Amino acid sequence: MESATKDDLLKIYNFLTDLSCCNRCILRYLGFHISNEENPFQDPDKFFMDLKNDKNDGDITSKRIKKNPCPVCLNCFDPETLEKLISNSVRTHGMYLHLKKQFPQFKFKSLYDTTESVLEQAHKIFRYIAADILSKTLQKTFHPKSNFSLLITICYGDDDKEVENMKQIIAKKSSRRRCVDIEVSRNNIFEFLKDINPEKFENTFTTPPVIPEKNIFIEKVELTADPIYLGGRYLKFKRNVGQTPWVIDGVSVSEHNIQDIIFDAVCISFGCSRDMMTFCASGREDLDVRMLGTGRPFYIKIDNPKDRNISKDQLMQIEKEIIKTKLAAVIKLQAVYASELNHIKLGEEEKKKTYRALCKTESPNIKEAIESINKQPLNLEITQLTPMRVLHRRTLLARKKTIHSIKAMELPGHKELFEVEFVTQAGTYVKEFVHGDFNRTTPSLSSVVGYPTDLVALDCIDIELIWPEKD
Repeated sequence: MESATKDDLLKIYNFLTDLSCCNRCILRYLGFHISNEENPFQDPDKFFMDLKNDKNDGDITSKRIKKNPCPVCLNCFDPETLEKLISNSVRTHGMYLHLKKQFPQFKFKSLYDTTESVLEQAHKIFRYIAADILSKTLQKTFHPKSNFSLLITICYGDDDKEVENMKQIIAKKSSRRRCVDIEVSRNNIFEFLKDINPEKFENTFTTPPVIPEKNIFIEKVELTADPIYLGGRYLKFKRNVGQTPWVIDGVSVSEHNIQDIIFDAVCISFGCSRDMMTFCASGREDLDVRMLGTGRPFYIKIDNPKDRNISKDQLMQIEKEIIKTKLAAVIKLQAVYASELNHIKLGEEEKKKTYRALCKTESPNIKEAIESINKQPLNLEITQLTPMRVLHRRTLLARKKTIHSIKAMELPGHKELFEVEFVTQAGTYVKEFVHGDFNRTTPSLSSVVGYPTDLVALDCIDIELIWPEKD
């Protein structure tokens, strides 16, 4: 609190003490922060005792014969009780309004501004106190950035009862002027409180808050570990294998998919379940397209792992289990950092992909058809309307794409078939570039050859993306 003397601090201390506020809540209203160089939250009793001794004034409240629950934090900050309650927020707001009214000459810090002037947040004080107690009890050092978290859920018996009035105030503010289904949670309570007119609040809630009849209690304690990530590149050897499960009307479109193949192998090696994992890849190939060559970059996230130590033997075991299926393989599998994951999605529209296609043409002269294709310039720009096959789920747009290079080759003994290898911009609809999609893609191989040309089989053989970053 700016420009406050010790006399001022002690007057406010006595005032709030008489209202049964705990010392840590008083420190909040006095403007102290955990990050302050002078941080009294660890031992607030000593701080106020020293303040009293410095003042040496006999007119200082020291009585607390009956220790009531703090009407602001509901004893969340009591060392004997180790998540922020909705009632906690409402009570904090009520006491704040009452304090401003009683001491109008002081400029109290704000409850809701996002600047340095904001009162210290309740959950930070709670975490600060709890961390110290747990460290001593468990004989473990607390690290704010540890990959292991302890979530303590605390409940207050009259929580719903005390916040019911909050819903009524919000309902009255509704433009529809009728009862609406409003959910007040710890995530939105501050947004509601900061916009409420102080007079309306005081007409609805008791200020200062009444001393609670019930203490809070610990509902549950959850231990969670930060996720670990495995990155690599997968190859798909068979067609009609999806990338992820694809179910329509309760029926799987494909019997196998890359995600489940990888998950099953990880489950064997790590002893975890599928529902603990999330799969993410750099794009996807169609069901009937193989992924060969250098493979497609991907990573998986494993939530709440039992063990964070990943050995090379475990990674090798996963790769071996996958290749046993004869459907897929994974290469360069390794642990990756969360900070590297955005690399998978970077440049999705700019990166290059290399395809090899087996094509069939109605051209009477296969040699001339191949020559026409090979005469196409480098970085050929094409225009593609959203393909007919995906129009039901994609917006109708005209997209400009680049075919960076293209080379067609004869297949000896075949008059209608030829092979073509092309490097395309990511996001190019390759099948439509071959057959033209009823002239919705221009130019196409069909228009270049001058005769209907279609795709027989397609393989993706390279995706130009360095992943994982460590080779």
